Amino acid sequence: MSYMTLEADIAHGQVIVKEPAKLPVTGKALVTIVDSGVPATAGLRPLEALEALQQHLKLDDRKASEWMRIVREARR
Repeated sequence: MSYMTLEADIAHGQVIVKEPAKLPVTGKALVTIVDSGVPATAGLRPLEALEALQQHLKLDDRKASEWMRIVREARR
């Protein structure tokens, strides 16, 4: 069995392959949907990303300090 990956767009529920000549005459396909939206955290500075993660994990100040201590030790 061989696999081929082709780029495609989806318009109104229709899959439109960028290079249709590469498709076989017959066959089966699996479609993976890639989120085209940019995450809200994209472009954050490292400290801003860390703060966003801490909020997401619901860390209070004590837990956040302990977590940062562990991260610093792991980086040594």
